[in-house]
This record gives sequence, C-alpha cells and structure tokens, in this order.
Amino acid sequence: MERREAFRRWLQNETYKRSRRPIPEKLIDGYLRSIHKVSDVMYETGVISKRLYSMRDVEEVESAIRSIKHDRTYLTMNNKSENMCHKALDYYMAFTKAQRANK
Repeated sequence: MERREAFRRWLQNETYKRSRRPIPEKLIDGYLRSIHKVSDVMYETGVISKRLYSMRDVEEVESAIRSIKHDRTYLTMNNKSENMCHKALDYYMAFTKAQRANK
C-alpha cells in the first residue's frame, strides 16, 4: 500500500498537460482502482509475474505494461472503462520514471 499512496500523492501534484489544471480527486481514485484491478487480473491470468505496485524497476514496469496492453482481457477492460485503464497505466509509468529520477 505504500507504493499506492506514493502514486496517489504524485497524482495529486500532477496537472493535465493541456490545461495545466489539477487532476480531480474522483479521477485519481479511478486511476488507483484501475491500476489495482488491472494488476490483479493480469497477475491472476499469468500475463505479469507480480503485481504492479510491487514493481520498482522502470524496465520491469515498462515490460509489464507492454504485455498488459497487448492482452485481450485488458483490451476489453479498457474498452468498458472508457480508456480509464490505459490512462492509469500511462500515469503509473510516468510515476515510476519520476521515482527513479528523484533518487
């Protein structure tokens, strides 16, 4: 849960690229739920070897997200969520890269 909370704090400090407005808390909650759900489903189906919140290495997260984005189950989940899963994964990748840059 530590990594999830770090991701939440990072999102709270992020802004939309175009408008520079803060990301609403409701969307942040949606992104957190999406990462959790996608991570669990992809782990349980064997697409990834461990859950996203337990990954720290940028290359490991990039590889996992690449695998996830090519999975049919994920594509269905993303379609049903109106692209929320895709956006959440993109933010999670940016967060992971930012964590490495801050070390």
